[in-house]
Amino acid sequence: MGDDTIGIGFIGAGGIARQRHIPGLKATPGVRLVAVSNRTEASSRKSADEFGFEHAEPDWRTLIGRNDVDAVFIGTWPNTHKDMSVAALEAGKHVFCQARMAMDLGEAMQMLAAAQARPDLVNMLCPPPHRMPYEPFVRHMVKSGGIGELREVEVACLDACNDAPNMIGWRERVECSGQQVMQVGIWAEVLNAWVGPYDVLKAVTHTPVPTKTDADGKPYHIQIPQVVLIEGRLTNGAGINEQHSGVSQEPPMNSVTIYGSQARLRVPVGGTLLFGKTGDPLKPAVVPVELTCSWQVEQSFISAVRAARAGVPPKQRRVSPDFAEGVGYMKKVQAVHLSARTGKAVMLGAL
Repeated sequence: MGDDTIGIGFIGAGGIARQRHIPGLKATPGVRLVAVSNRTEASSRKSADEFGFEHAEPDWRTLIGRNDVDAVFIGTWPNTHKDMSVAALEAGKHVFCQARMAMDLGEAMQMLAAAQARPDLVNMLCPPPHRMPYEPFVRHMVKSGGIGELREVEVACLDACNDAPNMIGWRERVECSGQQVMQVGIWAEVLNAWVGPYDVLKAVTHTPVPTKTDADGKPYHIQIPQVVLIEGRLTNGAGINEQHSGVSQEPPMNSVTIYGSQARLRVPVGGTLLFGKTGDPLKPAVVPVELTCSWQVEQSFISAVRAARAGVPPKQRRVSPDFAEGVGYMKKVQAVHLSARTGKAVMLGAL
């Protein structure tokens, strides 16, 4: 191990951690898997044995306190993100936190404040795969005028993931997810990066399946919306509308369509980007390789940590999304809830 070795502590090694983060870290030279801490000691030991972590810690606080841990990956639910991120930053650790930043905007602001107090440390949120592989091309087309003047944006995110009356995932439990709703926050981050943030929005929410049965056969009252309709205006003046549903009986759909004065782009998540000039049908676009990006999330984080170690200023070792970007999308999430509750439009600049 050289002086540039980065010791990793992992809290919550499940789901995406197993699919992407841990394999990505193991494939990155100079990364040392020091310790893992899951909800139970048995689970921690299992992850340590499976992935080659040197230690299984029974408590995440002990993991954060280890001198051989340089950076902490947080793969737990949103209800733990604030406490873990703040504790890690205050302990002098670089932080990579799973998406769905926090329970609400207040917690996200606390995370950002802790990060700003330690500019020598890297803070990063996990980006959604929605941003890959077409983000560079989409941003180029919008910024360069390749579609003309930006006029309207439409998001359609429809599936039946919340429709089963006897299945309750953690994303439907308000005690685990807080104000996070389906993919609303994920799309907020993508839209902020591609077309800019909302200036004002109005939202309507609905919960068609208000009560479900949990694993113990007891009724559980669903407090997280299963349908969200949003309309508004971006800060650049373009109109925008979004439809999110977890109870749709139609074939699943997950895409954004960006309309300009001369052409339009449609980006289906996991599909082929489509392009069409005004009046012409949409067709698969020819996207230059240099305007695509692949999943390099773990490598980007480790590179930023090494740059921070070398004294490179934050602006020159920037990662995306960081906690500041996370606060940006959490403002939209809060605005959606506030508008749905009051029936009024919400100016995001006032939050």
